[in-house]
Amino acid sequence: MAVIIFFNLGRFVDVTQPPVKSDIIVSLGGDESGCRITKALSLYKEGFSTSGKFIYTDVDYINSSFSPINSRIDYLETNGIPRQKIIHIDETMIYNTMEEVFFIKQYMQKHHYKTVTFVSHPQHSRRIDFMARHIADYGKAGLELRIVSCNPYWWDREHYYNTEVGYKVAIYETIKLLYNTFKYNPLLISDTAYGQKLKTNEWEKAINQLDSISEDTNRSSVLSAN
Repeated sequence: MAVIIFFNLGRFVDVTQPPVKSDIIVSLGGDESGCRITKALSLYKEGFSTSGKFIYTDVDYINSSFSPINSRIDYLETNGIPRQKIIHIDETMIYNTMEEVFFIKQYMQKHHYKTVTFVSHPQHSRRIDFMARHIADYGKAGLELRIVSCNPYWWDREHYYNTEVGYKVAIYETIKLLYNTFKYNPLLISDTAYGQKLKTNEWEKAINQLDSISEDTNRSSVLSAN
């Protein structure tokens, strides 16, 4: 049994799919290499965001080894995305993958969006999918998600164990999945940082602030064009 699990672990943690058009594209945080933001940018430029919005989470910083432009929003704008279409959900609003999934759900519901494409590393996809479907209840809310891989060079779903990085991240994500299953169960979730945020309107205010920034930027762009 252990041997079967070992050789199939890559297929288990990696549930990414080919992209389809969605209301919004979300580049998830936690990636200093630039893998996620570049893949999400590619999808955007190919027309996969039907709303025209591009959302990214976590810090705005980009590793200098990836781009001489050290701001993600500047990098995206330089590569053709209008600034008013770029939504940055920073680390003061959300703390981890679970909060990203719940925040995006709330953002989608406010704007009446039904579909989202998350861009992340492939080994991260099982955990995202589990959280969205079984904890955040995207399905019950009428929301559909798709997770697209940023295609890191060191990952092979069928032979993840052939590289040290692939082996380590597959094991790590499996452990994180088990941990999150326990941490965010219905009996304990109210004690988490996310559970505390549920008791306030903190995220509602944050989403209104993001909308206000986007509207102000759009207004400035129109004035500049005139």
